[in-house]
Amino acid sequence: MTRSSTSVPEPVHEAHAIHTSEPRPAVDVDLTETEQFILEMLERLDAADTEAAHLRRALGHSRDIGAAIGVLMAMKKVTRDEAFELLRRASQDQNRKLHELSLDVLSTGELPCRPS
Repeated sequence: MTRSSTSVPEPVHEAHAIHTSEPRPAVDVDLTETEQFILEMLERLDAADTEAAHLRRALGHSRDIGAAIGVLMAMKKVTRDEAFELLRRASQDQNRKLHELSLDVLSTGELPCRPS
């Protein structure tokens, strides 16, 4: 049976509740427990921010790759899978990232040849 409790508000409309089995004033909170909780939440927030940045970058790269595939489909009259395979193979042959090669396709309208 909970005799006292304290809630610590968090962003995103959540709260962390601290319950004790001993009666004591709600303002008498164990700060080390609360501080530890806050540190954990800050770490989670930092990780979520990092993940969101990576997802935004990945989405941008995915869009560029998709657009480059569309250019290759139109120029070479091939299917989406065939265009992706051309792009993937060129990426491996030239030892370049798929996204970088896609940007070249988008700027030139053609698949870059392997450097001599």
